[in-house]
Amino acid sequence: MKFGYYLSVIPNLIYWILRLARPLYVKKENFFNHRFRYAFLILGGGILPPEEIRPYRYGVKAFVDNMENAVKANESGKPVVWVEWILSSEIVNAFDAVPFNPEALNVFGNMSGQDVPSRLMEEAESAGFATEYCSAIKVTAGSYMLKQIPKPTAIIAGSHPCDTNVSAYQSIAHLTGAPVFFFDSPYWRDEDAFDYYEKNMWRLIDFLEKNLHQKINWDRLKQIVENENRFNFYMQEICEMMRAIPSPATMITPVFAWVVREIAIGDPNGTEMAKRMYEVVKDRYEKGIGVVKKENIRVLWWNPPIAFFAYVFKWMEDEFGAVVVKDFIGDVKMPQIDTSSKKTMIRDMAKNHLYLAMARQCHGPVEFITQELEKAIEEYSPDCLIFAGHAGCKHGWAVIGIIKDLLKKRGLPSLFMNMDIMDQRHATEDDIKRWITEFFRSNGFI
Repeated sequence: MKFGYYLSVIPNLIYWILRLARPLYVKKENFFNHRFRYAFLILGGGILPPEEIRPYRYGVKAFVDNMENAVKANESGKPVVWVEWILSSEIVNAFDAVPFNPEALNVFGNMSGQDVPSRLMEEAESAGFATEYCSAIKVTAGSYMLKQIPKPTAIIAGSHPCDTNVSAYQSIAHLTGAPVFFFDSPYWRDEDAFDYYEKNMWRLIDFLEKNLHQKINWDRLKQIVENENRFNFYMQEICEMMRAIPSPATMITPVFAWVVREIAIGDPNGTEMAKRMYEVVKDRYEKGIGVVKKENIRVLWWNPPIAFFAYVFKWMEDEFGAVVVKDFIGDVKMPQIDTSSKKTMIRDMAKNHLYLAMARQCHGPVEFITQELEKAIEEYSPDCLIFAGHAGCKHGWAVIGIIKDLLKKRGLPSLFMNMDIMDQRHATEDDIKRWITEFFRSNGFI
């Protein structure tokens, strides 16, 4: 990651390195390319233009700083607070502590080879973690048992978006011995719900002050939230511009930004990345230029994107001119946070958390999912929908029948895949690419 950061100072150079080396890593992972293939694919696999590679540098810097701080913290005795994915770490950053997303190795483990996340999951399963659990949480357990991630001083977990997270984190609490704060998500998303969730935020501050033996720095929190507001503004604008035909952005951009948010929200480098991404996409949008030379297929991607197979979006663009114009996680719909007082900050952060991707769709009634889907069909002019049937998303599988009925009424072709977004033992990269190819062919898109 450090090497990629320094190399990205010269985006034209890295673009041509990726472009010329494509034959060595695009087709599949092998003994010779497994150490660099995933990193190259994350950077667009020689297809992402230099002007879009340049902003990635700032996101990578945010990753590197967070990872280094987490490793050094255990050595120096500085507290490390695990923050489960689908949550946000602003409040932890307002303490003299290091927030760490323990599910991060679901993504970055692949930089050491496709089999690494699966090996971490196998470690967790061998210790008794249920195979039915979300693979993200199994990676957390396995990587902790193998001493691949820092020991937590405290843990923050949530009750959304799925039951497996709640159940698995009880086991992780036992495994680590660390005190755990569980956010309790309300069912609805109205003023009463925000009132309830705001109380969670205040309770979290009390929990951290007690377990970290220090007080929250309100000035620091205000600075973090102001950075977050800018980050959310830029990303929301990008997602709105992707409604244009042709789409001026690739979905890999919001998904990459989502990973930055998970690991380092409020980091000035993350905000700078979002700003530069926005400027690139806005320039294309104003010129009416698409992210591919010829946009043939507009795709809605429902349920989580394939973090393990992150290259699928760029592969679809390169192979078929198929652009994912909206997905379940990268799409940003975050309200701005009022930083004028402590009360308004905490109140608006409560709203903000309930509008996080996946939390937004999956903490209440099924209508949160179906209404957002119907609106996406109206606004993004899709030609089809691809549903990533992640093995751990029980709530996702539960709503498939309703989604199929909705799509049938709309006359929108759809592909439902039985796979895992992180675990290649369910379905391989070749399986997924074959299913997508056959789907496009059978519906006359290619």
